Amino acid sequence: MAIDVICTGCHKRFQVSDQFAGKKGPCPGCQTIIEIPKLEDVVVVHERERTSTGAPAKLDSIKRQRTTASKLELFAALITLTLGLTVTIVGCFVRPEDSTAPGILISALAGCFFGIGTSLLGYIVLRNPELEIVNDRKTILKAGGIGIMYAFIWRLQIIITDSTLTLEDGIILPGVIVLAIALTVTASFLSMVLLDFEFSQGLIHTSLFIGALVIYSLILGDIILILQ
Repeated sequence: MAIDVICTGCHKRFQVSDQFAGKKGPCPGCQTIIEIPKLEDVVVVHERERTSTGAPAKLDSIKRQRTTASKLELFAALITLTLGLTVTIVGCFVRPEDSTAPGILISALAGCFFGIGTSLLGYIVLRNPELEIVNDRKTILKAGGIGIMYAFIWRLQIIITDSTLTLEDGIILPGVIVLAIALTVTASFLSMVLLDFEFSQGLIHTSLFIGALVIYSLILGDIILILQ
């Protein structure tokens, strides 16, 4: 085996036989006395086997560490969704007979619970799987806050619809639709910024809450309750 040697005087690179390992001798170029490395000090680089095209014959696999939702996050999402359903069902029984909509407290509680639950569940599903779960409580607070923001935007739509877009003969449906689209886009943009999502992910995240509102209205027996 040949040993690669670099002269300390002229920095010329050459090879010598391994029988000279550990010995001293003159450089063939500048005659500087140099010491040949010992065999145990020689670093051998094995070239990767290649195909006829020159590409590596074998690619080393890279282990991808995927993260999953923590039990705390899943528990918080499920318990808040369950509470939202419970409040909605209770609202069916405590709603006055002469009322076509549940009380403000019931709808607000249901909206908050559904908002927190769907926000947490959506974040668990949509977040980057390469990100490590650093602080479960921080994640819950962050996603929960966005869920409450969803509930607030929903209540804001109701206030605007009742005060501006509702006439004696009914609601102005085109205006309600435009308002709903505008608030949905706004909510999606906010979740995109706060959760580091793409806009499409933010839209899906917001849509989960809208889906929860559909279930809420169907249980109460009137799909229009999403808007009123």
